[in-house]
Amino acid sequence: MAMGVDRKDLVMVGVLLSGTLLAVLNQTLLSPALPAIMGSLSVDATTVQWLTSGYSLVEAVVIPLSAYLIGRFSTRQLFIGFLCVFMAGSLAAAVAPVFPILLLGRILQAVCTGAIMPMVFTVILLVFPREMRGTAMGVIGLIIGFAPAVGPSLAGLLVDSVGWRWLFGIVTILSVVVIVLAVFTLRNYGDFKRTRFDVPSVLLSTCGLVCLLFGLSTFASTSNLLFTLGLIVVGVVIMVFYVRRQIKLPEPMIKVDILRTRNYAISVIVIVTVQAALMGTGVITPLYIQGIRGYSATMSGVAMLPGAVIGAFMGLVSGRLFDRFGVKRVVVPGSFVALAGAGCLVALGIDTEFMFIMLAYTVLTVGLQFTMTPLNTWGVNSLDNAVLQHAQGVSNTLNQVAASVGTALLVSISALSAQIAPDAAPLEQAYLGYHMAFTTTAILMVVAVLVILFFVNDKRKAAKAAGEEAAAADEGLADYAAGFDGVTVDARGSETTGQISGDVASMTARDAMNRAPVTAKADMPMREVIRLMSHTDQSGLPIVDETGALVGFISDGDVANYLGRHDISVIDATLNLYRFVDDSPVQTRLLELLDLNVMGIATKKVISVQADLPLDDACRVLAERRIKKVPVVDGEGALVGSLSRRDIMRQLAEIVEQLDPAKA
Repeated sequence: MAMGVDRKDLVMVGVLLSGTLLAVLNQTLLSPALPAIMGSLSVDATTVQWLTSGYSLVEAVVIPLSAYLIGRFSTRQLFIGFLCVFMAGSLAAAVAPVFPILLLGRILQAVCTGAIMPMVFTVILLVFPREMRGTAMGVIGLIIGFAPAVGPSLAGLLVDSVGWRWLFGIVTILSVVVIVLAVFTLRNYGDFKRTRFDVPSVLLSTCGLVCLLFGLSTFASTSNLLFTLGLIVVGVVIMVFYVRRQIKLPEPMIKVDILRTRNYAISVIVIVTVQAALMGTGVITPLYIQGIRGYSATMSGVAMLPGAVIGAFMGLVSGRLFDRFGVKRVVVPGSFVALAGAGCLVALGIDTEFMFIMLAYTVLTVGLQFTMTPLNTWGVNSLDNAVLQHAQGVSNTLNQVAASVGTALLVSISALSAQIAPDAAPLEQAYLGYHMAFTTTAILMVVAVLVILFFVNDKRKAAKAAGEEAAAADEGLADYAAGFDGVTVDARGSETTGQISGDVASMTARDAMNRAPVTAKADMPMREVIRLMSHTDQSGLPIVDETGALVGFISDGDVANYLGRHDISVIDATLNLYRFVDDSPVQTRLLELLDLNVMGIATKKVISVQADLPLDDACRVLAERRIKKVPVVDGEGALVGSLSRRDIMRQLAEIVEQLDPAKA
């Protein structure tokens, strides 16, 4: 058994993740192949970009339906059925004789991705025990984020070696393998509640997005400008009706009025802007590398690889920094790094060296990824917990639309060069188009930086922190903020004072600790631990193994955390937010808790102090960590006692008794 999950469940999770990885990898696999597809199927850049923007558009339409699909179909039906759709789309794309068939194949792939991704995350979270969900989702999130990072490089290598059709051919073969494994290993999991399917909402969102995106993508190449403008206007009007309907519905498919929350709205504006810049630039860059500089598809993938790989890890790093420093001190440097990368892209010329191209794209990507995770967290944190599930739908949909708009916008702008410089040589004309697209990316980044500088701040967080510090002071949590270095004793006589000061100066944790602490054994079930904590009136217990070594610490806070309602989010490298809210009955969580081994929820990385540590240093540990009790260990790690604030106060009381003149 690994991570509290038996082997059969682990095999099932592996199959689910295999299908998910295939879908996520497919999102960014195609970028280096676009120039080859243009030549093979005789289409221009404005048309071929629909293979990426259309994919994002369809996924955006399907994702809001995921709750309905999960409630309507069983796990096996949903996963195997839509993976068959994915396989059919991949096969159609692999053999497509004309571009419309290729586009249809991509649409079928996108339908599968939007349908199964939320279901897979939900099932995985149900499979893993509550105490291991955070670890499981952390690993899964990193894998899902890393998969799209290697997609462009892998695709470039395949395009140069076996041709672009084998991108879809290999995906088709892998899809068949995953389907066969799913038939034999996948079982139905979870009892999901059916949700209402609002047909008008689905029709409005689908028609509105299609009109809007099609109009944007054909703006630069249309022969009938009025018709294109009309499509854009119709798309906007339909989306307005869609939003109004969501506001009026008692049970909306997406609760769009959460955008009235200031911080969340600001974060959405910035993220949508930079998402459009990132995805659009991801399409333009390989076109520039292959079309202007003459490099192969493999080299265009290599140029994009460092930024994608490093960017996949930036979410983890920036998230940690956000927790420590707040949003402003993280996103401002990140946004300026991204702006510098956009500036480098603008500086690209007809004969720019390959290393500079790679550096420019890497700087842009790393800066954007470093900025977006803290911003997303900051915005979501401003919402009430009751509407967070709607934030998933809003964020997912807008991110997908932004990806489509960004791709369509930048490709359309690059196509304007034919009208701006009709007499220029074909190479110069193409370069001018890409240069204008990169300039648009820089403009989008300037807008994002200005919004961040003027509207993103930590004022509310600072006020909250101040309130927490005040509350902590009221509760005595910061009584020892200065440690014993800040405790002074008035002189009552030089002889006595000198003697007491000497004793205090030499005191260690051993002198004040409880030498017979109540402990829990590492093999105890939680029902026994709870009884032990209650009968001995302990808020926390050190955990020891059979040799007496300290192996963990269990507190009443760990128990409360397990019983509390959890919600976990995963953000993949394309900025799709997949969120799970655990709303199981508290009785179920309590029964699960009682049967757990204590080490299942205990803190493994225990804060402890050495027995010979000076007492003032031990006090500093309690104060800085804001903890009530700390285990005391000897040089070999064996538990020899525990030191609490109560123990220290008792020791101080003895010193006061010695200094009292009436007792002298």
